[in-house]
Amino acid sequence: MKFRLSLICLLAFVFFTACSNSEDPVIVSVGSTKLHLSEIRVMAPEWDSWGNRERLSFLDHWIDEEIIFQEAESNGVLKDSALSQQIESMVRKMAVDYFLQTFTDSMLVTDAEKQEYYKSHPEQFLRGKTIASGAILYFSEWKNGDTYYRGHKHLVYDSIPKQHYLVRKIVEFDSVETTPDSCMIPNLQEIPVGYISQMKACEGALKIAVVVKRLDSADVLPFEEVAEDVRTRAWLEHQKIVLDRLKKEWKSSRPIFMKTNVFEKDK
Repeated sequence: MKFRLSLICLLAFVFFTACSNSEDPVIVSVGSTKLHLSEIRVMAPEWDSWGNRERLSFLDHWIDEEIIFQEAESNGVLKDSALSQQIESMVRKMAVDYFLQTFTDSMLVTDAEKQEYYKSHPEQFLRGKTIASGAILYFSEWKNGDTYYRGHKHLVYDSIPKQHYLVRKIVEFDSVETTPDSCMIPNLQEIPVGYISQMKACEGALKIAVVVKRLDSADVLPFEEVAEDVRTRAWLEHQKIVLDRLKKEWKSSRPIFMKTNVFEKDK
């Protein structure tokens, strides 16, 4: 039966679309209720890109729903007071949401408002984690590392040290969130930035560590990195301010009475 109904729907669709000269043909009907092509395109914007299977499935679903609706209507369901209250409540909420949406859709946030929000709410844009970059320097002999340390301990490094004849190899680390070497750098937050550490023998190797850049967790991220987040947050705040102002204006333009004796006294 389901297959036959589906076949009838498909044949009806082919007939109406092929033979009707109307720009908005009736695609299917149940009793006196007709479903036009324009209505289908509103209900299913993907209709024109669908194949026969998807279109047939949609029409089947609509027919089933319309049959049940007509049965409910004939049994007086639409006159039920509980349903009427639900419909009224739903329409009320939809009307309110739609009306407010007309305001929010037209709200724009200027670049100045974005910058002001960013500066006023730095706590919302913290990095949240410590990130460090630097290098571990390896030495083949103790005297080489000691000589290197004595000659470079007062220098300030803002980039990775260059290869040196006393250094056996240099292993870089970039933007790490955890220590790359727990022996040389037990804590990323505590090691001085820009200065080489004293040499240590760690895990069978002679090493010196240097952190050339560190971004602390409490640092505020640059505006460029959080511009989209700032825009969204600033827009939401702007929306709240505008809607609060409008609600106050609307309230002040209408008489409002509230019966106070409906509230129970605090015991």
